[in-house]
Amino acid sequence: LCTIRSIERSSMVEKKIEDITSDDIQNYLNSLKGYSNSYIKKLKEQFNQAYKYAMNKGYIAKNPMVDVITPRSLKKDKVIRAMTIEEQQTFTKYLMSKTIEEEPYKNIYLIQMYCGLRVGEALALRDTDINLEKNLLKVDKTLTMDKNLKVVMGDTTKTYAGIREIPIPDNIRGSIIEQMRIAKNNIDGQLFLSPNGRLVDGRNVNRLLKKRLKELGIEGITTHSLRHTYGTRCVEAGMRAVALQRLMGHQDIAVTLNTYTSVFNKYKESELQKVNDYYL
Repeated sequence: LCTIRSIERSSMVEKKIEDITSDDIQNYLNSLKGYSNSYIKKLKEQFNQAYKYAMNKGYIAKNPMVDVITPRSLKKDKVIRAMTIEEQQTFTKYLMSKTIEEEPYKNIYLIQMYCGLRVGEALALRDTDINLEKNLLKVDKTLTMDKNLKVVMGDTTKTYAGIREIPIPDNIRGSIIEQMRIAKNNIDGQLFLSPNGRLVDGRNVNRLLKKRLKELGIEGITTHSLRHTYGTRCVEAGMRAVALQRLMGHQDIAVTLNTYTSVFNKYKESELQKVNDYYL
């Protein structure tokens, strides 16, 4: 929605689609170098989708996007860091020492940190998604926003690959059971609802997380960092990339490899030693 609104503010909206040239689009994208690379990429994708539709409908004979190059942002890419083991231990100990009344989002943070869920996926969980007998947590939907920026339940996850089952670690099994007990009377069996009975806004969860971590002396961590922390611990434990891809719900293994490149490289030498030992 934000990218579409940005395009609507450009001078191109006054032109007919067949009169817009690749230079017009390129100049527009070049003017956005002050934005992040991810935002510029999203803007370009809106053009790609629009022109693909226009070609299919026969409104235009040539797709100007063929000649458009994605400009490089002047901003540095934002690096999402994972918690160190020490930071994770500190935060876990803090959360386990608090009641739901004292820390209402504690179990959301634990599920993200030890199951690798996106915040919207964690907030979308229902009691029917928890299989205590098999010790599995099912992820098949996420919270999102409608055109009025109201939090709503989405029909599926961010990507098709996001539909998955995650083993519940022993150390947070009790916390999940606690949340199920607290939420037993919630509408639709939602595990997490705000005090007014509505779906929880992930932005509020993120704001409170930053506040709490600052009090603990931990900086630069967001709710997405909690998910990244899970992925990092999996790599450190020796998990193969293809298994991690499934657990993280990445559509392409390239996303997994690119996201955790530095962590995989850190353990490259020990992995190479396994090959040497195998040869011997």
